[in-house]
Amino acid sequence: MVKGYFYLPNSSRVQEAYARLGDEHIAVYAEDECVFESTLTAVNVAAHLPGQASELTFADGARFVPHDVAYRWPFQQRKSALLARLESNLALILCALVATPILLYALLFKLVPGIAVTAVQTMPDAVVEQMGQQSMVLIERTVLSPSELSAQEQHAVFTLWHDTVAQLGLPAERYRIDVYRSDHFGANAFALPHGQVVVTDELARRLADHPDALRAILLHEIGHVERMHSVRLASQAAVASIAIAMLVGDMDIVAEVVLGSGSALLDLQFSQNMEWEADNYALMQLERLGCSGEDFAQALESLVPLDEEQSQSWLKYLSTHPSLQERIEHARNHTTP
Repeated sequence: MVKGYFYLPNSSRVQEAYARLGDEHIAVYAEDECVFESTLTAVNVAAHLPGQASELTFADGARFVPHDVAYRWPFQQRKSALLARLESNLALILCALVATPILLYALLFKLVPGIAVTAVQTMPDAVVEQMGQQSMVLIERTVLSPSELSAQEQHAVFTLWHDTVAQLGLPAERYRIDVYRSDHFGANAFALPHGQVVVTDELARRLADHPDALRAILLHEIGHVERMHSVRLASQAAVASIAIAMLVGDMDIVAEVVLGSGSALLDLQFSQNMEWEADNYALMQLERLGCSGEDFAQALESLVPLDEEQSQSWLKYLSTHPSLQERIEHARNHTTP
């Protein structure tokens, strides 16, 4: 006879009870009256954990919890005892404490990026196009407004863009540019996975007298598209979230990742390695246009603010990039392979 508490299925009611074991059955009694009976094969035994009672869960959801936390059911599976020994082994616990962060680092920073790169290489163009379009719809609704630039100012931006795309032989049907006003982005430009580049009014105005600087920024954004950086990071975030969901056992996260991967691009920040890749792409393409690394460095220097208000805005633009001085030095020392 094993004394304990009997929890009724689908109810918060609990009864003082005791259990009697037979060869193939278990019966639960309350006040000497049998209130429940089940075969042993239909009983689930909780894992053997030190300091916790070995709880029984029945097929209909009813539970029996012994008073004696040290009691172990004779039919309990051996693996429960093995688990208890593992969890009470101090050396193994210390090893797990050391190994867990190492394994997580390897999973999230080595394995996941590798999987993301492979996934991007096999991703259909239609998926990339849809991801970019859906992201643009979200961004346009939330943080963009129609441009307030004059027709002449917009024409200057479009002309610079179309000339650059044509000279580099890039597909005009893929690479598109739009100009918007945005209090959220300020003086900024960004590219979406499908090749659409957005320039803000503030950026266009500030670089109206520095077309090379604007060209360098646009080529930098094209570099992100050509290297598929945003798709890689979106894939990496999705794979990492799914991996974490599988580790913690919450598969609802997987559905959220699938539904929200496009909207995640709104706050996307590129890694410094990707920024260097985009800079190198811009440098190589500028040289194809007859410019040099020095021209690119001067273009970057034109972004240096002249007053505190401009500094705050440009620091916001450069906050997710390597330091401006490092980029300028890299541009001056750049040689085409």
